[in-house]
Amino acid sequence: MSIKNIIFKAFAKRVPKVRGFTKRFYFAHPFLDAWFAWFPLNQIQYDGAAPGEIYNAASRIIECDGAESWIPEWSKEGDRVKKMAEDILQQGHLFSAANTFLRAYTYYRTAHLATDPDKHNEAMRKTYQELSYCFNRFRELSKIPMEKIEVPFKKDGKKTEKKMHGYLLKAKNTSDDKTVPTLIWLSGAESIAEDFYWWCGKEGMERGYNVFVVDNPGDTATRIYNEDLLNEGAGDDTLISQMDYLVEREDIDADNIFVYGISMGGYRAGRFAQIDNRMKAVIANAPMLDVSKVLDECRNVYKAPKDAQGWGKRMCWQYGIDYTKDLKEALSDLVDGTWGKFVTEPEKIKVPFLVMAGENELGGEGIRQAKEFYNRLGSNIKAKKILTTGECGQAHCQLDNFPLARQVMFDWLEDIRK
Repeated sequence: MSIKNIIFKAFAKRVPKVRGFTKRFYFAHPFLDAWFAWFPLNQIQYDGAAPGEIYNAASRIIECDGAESWIPEWSKEGDRVKKMAEDILQQGHLFSAANTFLRAYTYYRTAHLATDPDKHNEAMRKTYQELSYCFNRFRELSKIPMEKIEVPFKKDGKKTEKKMHGYLLKAKNTSDDKTVPTLIWLSGAESIAEDFYWWCGKEGMERGYNVFVVDNPGDTATRIYNEDLLNEGAGDDTLISQMDYLVEREDIDADNIFVYGISMGGYRAGRFAQIDNRMKAVIANAPMLDVSKVLDECRNVYKAPKDAQGWGKRMCWQYGIDYTKDLKEALSDLVDGTWGKFVTEPEKIKVPFLVMAGENELGGEGIRQAKEFYNRLGSNIKAKKILTTGECGQAHCQLDNFPLARQVMFDWLEDIRK
């Protein structure tokens, strides 16, 4: 290890943790460590990663180089495991090949997390293409009942030529049963549709749910494959388009649809329940009253060293904001102009509603808004679960404890469906 990296690690250990984490998993660098917990440690579930492969890549990363080391090392691990999957497939071992493609997906996805359109535009697109390819090879070879879908985007209730890409995972062992419940997963600002498999897809399938997801306008993947499909206003058209698509499908019970949103999807879940009454219940992890106030500190990313500004540039790019001339102005536009329209009025919500949050949820404002949201809810049936450090659930959306988040969410759904 170089002297530079030793000094960096000693300094980084003093830097506050991010995303509500209170412990260090492997890296001294707070952002690298948060990404490491989110992906790939969480992907060990369902054979989405292997400890030996994870630490094989992690041990090569030079922390003081940040994303410049992170992206190529995880990409190399993805390349290595993808080749292994293709070799296994050539030998005719379909089950083994499927699982190996799933692990390759995870390593490309981990690399993709750190990319931004300014410094890593080619790597951002390449890792997305690779992770999408590997995930779909897993989907095809494993023969799980997962359909790749395109959802027409509606503007003011009218279909456009634009499509949102996603998946519909059918409930296990239900064949043509049209009465099974369907769960819509609303992703976060840094998520892609494929992430749903770990957040709630596989377990939802096993618990008897169809699980539905699309990439939304304002998400990285949508910006890559359909750069002209941008978020507008509060994002209502996106949400209505998803519900319309589902209720129009003959194989979906239109009276048995539920919604679960995480991170920015927590805002979307609350907004969805406010403007549409066709769902039976909603879970938001965590809901927000005003996204701009929760994420207000993001306007200061321009003050960070240039090699630490990538996240802010990526957020601007996702929402179609030009950051190349004046990053400070672009970030203000992002927070005030775009996220300033992301507001909810809980009093208007009437469907059963579960508020979830980690006790360290996006700083003081995040947890304050989640609690106020609950207090102002107009629902007759409502519940609140603030997950604590003692439960290992304190982080933003339980990024280091997906099983706990799923248990709370699905158990509540079971209770209200009795």
